[in-house]
Amino acid sequence: MTARPGSLRRGMMLHVNANLLNATVISKMLPTHILNELDIVVLDIVGSTNDFVRERCAAGGSRGMVAFAEQQTAGRGRRGKTWHSPAGANIYCSVGWQCQGTLASLSGLSLAVGAILAESVAAHLGIQLQLKWPNDLFYQERKLGGVLVELLGEQDGGHNAVIGFGLNVSMGRDNNGMIGRPWTDLATASGSEVDRNRLAATILGRLVSGLTEINHSGMPKWLEAWRHRDMLLGRAVVVDGTPPVSGIAAGIDDSGALLLHTETGHCTVAGGEVSVLQIGDAV
Repeated sequence: MTARPGSLRRGMMLHVNANLLNATVISKMLPTHILNELDIVVLDIVGSTNDFVRERCAAGGSRGMVAFAEQQTAGRGRRGKTWHSPAGANIYCSVGWQCQGTLASLSGLSLAVGAILAESVAAHLGIQLQLKWPNDLFYQERKLGGVLVELLGEQDGGHNAVIGFGLNVSMGRDNNGMIGRPWTDLATASGSEVDRNRLAATILGRLVSGLTEINHSGMPKWLEAWRHRDMLLGRAVVVDGTPPVSGIAAGIDDSGALLLHTETGHCTVAGGEVSVLQIGDAV
């Protein structure tokens, strides 16, 4: 294990109440058996933590590479969507990991990671988050975080993966104009200041434990945990596509695909952007 600081913080525009991430501080709060699995670095500014970890995976080995960043200049979510990443306010993190199993067996990995993140936040702050298929974390109908899992090349009977996530921790209201949807952060949800280093350590410890468990036992436990936080269940939704598919969300199957009750029967959806239909919306 190594814990390495990022570049010098000179010139970085930090949120006024920032508590800076520190690899050494995070490492000291992790159990030894977890710490031994990891190589932690904190970067001041990076294009994307997922890109940073993926490039290092390509240079040899992915298991245990962890990159946190104070700011991302090219943060992204699924389908290339921009992830607004202001400095010193949130948690942006990517973890390199070797996942055991076939591509088909790993199809629900982003949902499992979302469930692990939600349980980590609950354990640390007592806040119960909801999960929106396939990769978003919400609190009271407002987006609070997201997951981006990228599976890389096959190796030793499994797949190297980059598991990225972002959580809004303490963003100022001046970010409203940069985000085109209702959002919130953990400080607002909890009503108190959040120590980002302590939160990062809690999440990292639980994430490594969860990923290790998935390698040994698969994802059923975490997909079931996801179902308990499903914010779409029973709601009228539309999934983008050609043509769009609309219906009543009926949970997920054992692969993590979305189940829909439609006018013509039942269907499963493996991917796409989901919107909740409001009364009066055209289907």
